[in-house]
Amino acid sequence: MIRYLKRNQLDIKKYDACISNAVQSKVYAFSWYLDSVLENWDTLVLDDYAAVMPLPKAKKYGIAYIFQPFWIQHLGLFSKRSLSDAQNADFIKNMPKKFRLIDFNINFKFQNAEERLNYILPLGNDYKTFFKNFSKLRKRTISKAIKSKIFIKELDEWDSLLNFHRNQKSPHFKISTTAFSKLDQLLSNLNKLNKIIILAAYSKDNQLLGGAIFILSNNRITYLYSIVNKHGRDLQAMSLIINSIIQKHSESSFILDFEGSMLPGVAKFIRSFGAQKELYYHYKKWRLF
Repeated sequence: MIRYLKRNQLDIKKYDACISNAVQSKVYAFSWYLDSVLENWDTLVLDDYAAVMPLPKAKKYGIAYIFQPFWIQHLGLFSKRSLSDAQNADFIKNMPKKFRLIDFNINFKFQNAEERLNYILPLGNDYKTFFKNFSKLRKRTISKAIKSKIFIKELDEWDSLLNFHRNQKSPHFKISTTAFSKLDQLLSNLNKLNKIIILAAYSKDNQLLGGAIFILSNNRITYLYSIVNKHGRDLQAMSLIINSIIQKHSESSFILDFEGSMLPGVAKFIRSFGAQKELYYHYKKWRLF
């Protein structure tokens, strides 16, 4: 039986155990992660937490809806064993009728849901093998960054990167105050749980060029956030940061999760590291009843 439970009705230990042991496990679905980035969320629960579907919810103009939050690539169904298409469909059908709009990313195909691309790189090989599989362009950009004497430093705080981001003048870098606030709360919780890697790139004269933040969870290294200024782009700072994370964690059981992208230029950059496709889906439906 599928039940609809509000956040305060959940058995959090059972819920998080389901996420941890799910065949589709992703860090975004843990209760502490959802609490960090959302004001409100509820859950559909199968039997005694054999499967769960977290529902990020909001209300506007009196209309309740399910939406896609900042800092979450996708949610969907998380189960201790794989479910059939019919079982997946049952969860969508059991969403309460009060939600007139469903508009979020999920981890299974349903009806007319649109495919979205993620890219991953299993890190089991040795670094020499990874570098050999980089594109010719990526090898050149990494060499350029090294010759420019860029160096990568692991930070124990994130304020310097977020402040660096806020000071960028281009509208390309604009993120809302609310999104920044949620990110700060998320990073604080990740830090408490020792699930965060913060890498920054500096020029040879010790000027910050940019950086990236990664999440360590359930054998995944998730590429959550990055920022680089024009000088950093010119010197290929982000190529060196990604190369650094691959080099450090090669010959491990981790999977590097690039979090997308559907943008052709970004996707080309990610593929140049030898990453492979992983699908998720965008589902949107107005429910007029």
